Amino acid sequence: MITPPDQLPAILFVDDEPKTCKHFARLFGPRFRIITAADGIEAMIVFKEQSDDIGIIMTDQRMPNETGTEFLEKAARLKPSVVRILSTAYADVDSAADAVNNSGIYRYITKPWEISELEMTLIRAMELYLLERDRNILVTKKTTELAQIAARERVIGFAALAVFKESGIRHVAEAISSLVQLANTIEPPIDLAQWQSIYQGHRKFFDLAHSAFPAQIFESGDVDHAQEMNAAEVCKALARNHPRLENLPATGASPSLPGPLATLTHQISQLINGFQLVVPDSSKIFIQETSRGITLGFPAAPVEQILLPLFSHLPVPENDLGPCLELATAILGWHHHGGQLQYSWVNDTLIANLSIIPFTEASDPWSNLAADLIGNSSFWERQR
Repeated sequence: MITPPDQLPAILFVDDEPKTCKHFARLFGPRFRIITAADGIEAMIVFKEQSDDIGIIMTDQRMPNETGTEFLEKAARLKPSVVRILSTAYADVDSAADAVNNSGIYRYITKPWEISELEMTLIRAMELYLLERDRNILVTKKTTELAQIAARERVIGFAALAVFKESGIRHVAEAISSLVQLANTIEPPIDLAQWQSIYQGHRKFFDLAHSAFPAQIFESGDVDHAQEMNAAEVCKALARNHPRLENLPATGASPSLPGPLATLTHQISQLINGFQLVVPDSSKIFIQETSRGITLGFPAAPVEQILLPLFSHLPVPENDLGPCLELATAILGWHHHGGQLQYSWVNDTLIANLSIIPFTEASDPWSNLAADLIGNSSFWERQR
């Protein structure tokens, strides 16, 4: 089904020959919405006035005052997303090809035009512009939604303060409602009854988390990078302590790992204990020495289910919170010691690649988190 021209972004066609402009409009007017201009100066005036409505620019290369390439470069600075097409004579093909390669121009068309070829080029250019526009709209929408969620979570954080700092605080829901009314930043307005419901749900989660969270999360002490260890020794020690753990042959010489052995095996054991909660009892898990460090494998592990209490706004059953916190605590502990985790799925097996580096201050972990959440469709499904 062909979209009516009035529902599409416009094509700005620029040529100093009036007959050429009329010919272009007559040929493609039934399919597209066409705006014409006689040269780069007139076209720039039109483009500045209607840039939000223009998706494609097609311009002749040889025009008075400035070349088509020069005009397209100016237009791109105003609106980088506009799709640019250069119309050129055969004598200018080399310069047109350079413009495509070096200036981000979508395509060049030689004169005289092959009508069917030009029409297909315009159709593909329009599809490209619409695809990029929709993607940008989606990213902007998700970014805005993420900002709104973050703003609400700041308020919900008062529930955490009420539990972890001074559990005797009373009437927190009313206080939050008063703050929201004072700030007047949340649209649409949420009345006191809604805030009480939101607060009570999150307060219950924090109460459960507070009671279930281990008292000493990092009880094993710090790793020491001055005590270098071989990954093979770590794998053997872990295999002895975990009956379900199969120690596979090494795939290459691994980098040295920090000791002492007890501290490192304790942190990795916590990860194994957390992940294996969702591995079927009949399945073997494996450990392997690799060139990057240590790899753990967990067959058929639906980890998204065990972590659901952390990422859902729905009420949390108490029985589900224990396994969730055990895995979350293990991951917190591993990263606390400078550990890194990279995940992948291979034949329905969750692969966790472990490495550990000297501790450095993170540059901006929140920016990485925001980027991950924007691209995580399952996270947005949970917010509905």
